[in-house]
Order: sequence, then structure tokens, then C-alpha cells
Amino acid sequence: MDSKQQQSFFTFDGDVGGTAGYTGVSVTSDASKAAKTASKYLNDSLLLNQLTERVYKLLLEDLRSQRERVGSYDSQRWL
Repeated sequence: MDSKQQQSFFTFDGDVGGTAGYTGVSVTSDASKAAKTASKYLNDSLLLNQLTERVYKLLLEDLRSQRERVGSYDSQRWL
């Protein structure tokens, strides 16, 4: 899914690193566009594989970021 497709049915509402940024999605999303895109990905194994790889990479990046934050907190605590 390219950024134009994503932008067409997801309206971002918040800062980039927080999970609260997408709290308004259910109100501002176009369900028919989301369903059409989901169907497209489910019917094309290559697209689905690319999507899952991207999600996996984003999750790993998020975990790394969380570990860095926790590590920074722990080291500051003892200063």
C-alpha cells in the first residue's frame, strides 16, 4: 500500500510515535476503501507478504525504541 492509498482512508490525529495518534480512525475512516484494499491484499500473496514484512519491521523498530526509552530511564534513575 502506498502513502496515497493509506492517506485516503486513514486520518492521522496525534504525534508520530504515540499509539494515541490513531484514536479517531473509526470515526474518520472510509470503511469501504479499507475493505477494498484489505480484499486486494488478501487476494494477492505477494502484496500480503510485503505488507506483513513491513508490519514486522515496524514492530521491531517500535520494540527497539521502547527498549531505548526504558534503558534511558533506568540509567537516569541512578544518577
